[in-house]
Amino acid sequence: MIGALVMVMGLSGAAAADPALLPEATALADEATGWLLEGEPLPPDYRVRLMRMPPEARLQALVFLRRAGLLTADPWALSDILAPAPAPAGDE
Repeated sequence: MIGALVMVMGLSGAAAADPALLPEATALADEATGWLLEGEPLPPDYRVRLMRMPPEARLQALVFLRRAGLLTADPWALSDILAPAPAPAGDE
């Protein structure tokens, strides 16, 4: 019985270790938490904001928004999720 308890504790600790969010996704997650706590929906420009992020941060942000219950409609195409972020102005 003690062995089973030790095994469950070890497995639960390993499964709970989520990777950290990228800085862009963290910034959006912090802002989205405020929207959620204030009872506000996603702003109308959320898709534009997400498309400015690198694809890996965009995916993390989408997962966060879906888990938080803010993203309930407007499906995202895989091509939109994986599209590269536009180059900053002046980079040519």
